[in-house]
Amino acid sequence: MITTLIEGVLETRSNFILAAGAVCTLTAATMLLLMRNADIATRQQRIFAAIWVAIVAGVGVWTTHFVAMLGYRPDAALTYDLQLTLISIVVGVLLVGVPLAGTMFITEDRTRIIFGMIAGLGVAAMHLTGMSAIENCLATYNPFVLALGVIAGMGGFTFAMLQDLSVHGSHLRKGAGIVGGVCALHFVAMAAVSLDQVEAAVRGIGGSFLSILVAIISLAVFTMAMLATFNHRRTLAQLRAGV
Repeated sequence: MITTLIEGVLETRSNFILAAGAVCTLTAATMLLLMRNADIATRQQRIFAAIWVAIVAGVGVWTTHFVAMLGYRPDAALTYDLQLTLISIVVGVLLVGVPLAGTMFITEDRTRIIFGMIAGLGVAAMHLTGMSAIENCLATYNPFVLALGVIAGMGGFTFAMLQDLSVHGSHLRKGAGIVGGVCALHFVAMAAVSLDQVEAAVRGIGGSFLSILVAIISLAVFTMAMLATFNHRRTLAQLRAGV
């Protein structure tokens, strides 16, 4: 089992592993900045922040996945169906981002656990949708290893959602839970998959086009998100100061 997991990680080039981890960390940090001081925000301000949390979480998880996939199995020259690739963004926003954003309005631990589990399952759904976009290879999975990855992802997000942001050090633990959940699910799930190349020629987007697509979408979203984050935090600081 351990050998299988290690081989799954080693099939991705190390520089892309680091890049994917950096994107995931940036995603978590942006989300935490948006979530901070939510207790003093008006309902309208909280809704504004929640919308951006959902978008950042969904696009961030999607970007993490495809950055890692750009470095996966360079010998296979993977191609992707553009429509399914774009659909996987929507899956990420709806099934990962929305549950995470929903925790901004909920204080009950039981409900937070449920939302964390849904978000973990959402990462799995986004991952599998993204993998189904591969056109020139047939993917088969070891169900036990795949289930282990899904459980790890759910565990990371559940841990993150249970953190009380008013407690010292909770932001770091929450961020670690999110990053750990996403990365554990992705790399364990990649250890579970076997790709067999399909002989028939299939048209699809290749690595060069995919890298440009990922860069454009992620840069656009994160740039707008950071601007929205700074504006949101300035507004909350003024509210706290009574300005």
